[in-house]
Amino acid sequence: MKLAVIGTGYVGMVTAAVFANLGHQVWGLDIDEKRIADLKKGKTPIYEPQLEEYLKRGLKNKRLHFTTDYSQALRQAEIVFICVGTPPKSNGDYDLSYVYAAARQIGGAIKHDVVIVIKSTVPPGTGEAVKKIVQPLTSTPFDIASCPEFLREGSAIEDSLHPSRIVIGVDSQKAKDLLLKLHQPIKAPRLICDVVSAQLIKYAANAFLATKISFINSVAIVCDRIGADVTKVSQGLGLDPRIGGSFLQAGLGYGGSCFPKDISALISFAKRQGYNFGFLKEIERINRKQIDYFVQKIEKHLGSLKNKTLSILGLAFKPDTDDLREARSFYLIKKLQAKGARIKAHDPVAIKNAQKILKQVTFYKDPYQALVDSHALLLVTEWLEYQKLDFVKIKKLMKQTVIFDGRNFLPKEKLVKLGFIYEGIGR
Repeated sequence: MKLAVIGTGYVGMVTAAVFANLGHQVWGLDIDEKRIADLKKGKTPIYEPQLEEYLKRGLKNKRLHFTTDYSQALRQAEIVFICVGTPPKSNGDYDLSYVYAAARQIGGAIKHDVVIVIKSTVPPGTGEAVKKIVQPLTSTPFDIASCPEFLREGSAIEDSLHPSRIVIGVDSQKAKDLLLKLHQPIKAPRLICDVVSAQLIKYAANAFLATKISFINSVAIVCDRIGADVTKVSQGLGLDPRIGGSFLQAGLGYGGSCFPKDISALISFAKRQGYNFGFLKEIERINRKQIDYFVQKIEKHLGSLKNKTLSILGLAFKPDTDDLREARSFYLIKKLQAKGARIKAHDPVAIKNAQKILKQVTFYKDPYQALVDSHALLLVTEWLEYQKLDFVKIKKLMKQTVIFDGRNFLPKEKLVKLGFIYEGIGR
């Protein structure tokens, strides 16, 4: 099939690369000329496992093409995916200006029947709004559909090829048939529904997962107060098939490009419908306060943080990505610096991005160097390589052998035996 993907950000790049490698002819479009020039050379602007390999393979096989020209991208397209960003506004509302701008360009460029599929995360009703924008701009018949993505950064390629489900929101038989055909090689349950429901599914899914995170973080605080182990409590909860174990790992809270933005957007959308989504507001509040709770733990052990040297391991919002959007490290570092702490930091891939937004932080490519003369190690992102560090060596490098594990990730028993003071979340 012939596809066009509008927007070559995280979702757009993955979508284009995966479908090209499944044998389709794909045109990726972006208004950023430098990005398009880099993509044509096989260079990706983000770190994502396997993505560059898929990109280069698609280019080599001549199934993947990039352009800034809508007419070129849409010339033969049967399906047009809108994958542009929907960034949050300062008040937490959603910004759909990029979606609407893409719709106007699509309307002026289509010359034959197409199915316009909104893959960007958008509030219910956006499909109808896009239809109203496109309709006056073309005499060509078209269909509107929604096919939300459920990609996890760090495993986006695998999630695309082996998803938990494929949600197809359509209002016509033609769109349904075409999207089912496109996804035929991908083995996963299909849910066919209307466009509005498909868009709400994405918001509701992210809000529910964030709820699990804030819930277990609240339970962790109770565990700290009574001497229980939240990792065992989580395990007991997860064995209940009605609950499941995913997203029940206590820590510093959720971050990233999706959960914070989508929860705020759902609260805002509900308000527009006359409903006060107070439940989700509390989820947001718990997540914000989790950083404060962690700082209190640090102060309890170290006293005043003024002129204390603290070493941060992990800056990205999660492992296997260089994404710092709403990363817990950013908020934690700001609070520690406000209390007078000196910050040293390491991350396997996110230092370059971190240097753009974090000031008065000393960055190290070597995690051991980041720990020299440190008063405490703060584990913020659960990169697998941090479990493999030589803690005997680390003990000799640090000024004080104190570890604050913000993800309950490091081997507590081993560290305690080595003589470290270990403090996790709810352990």
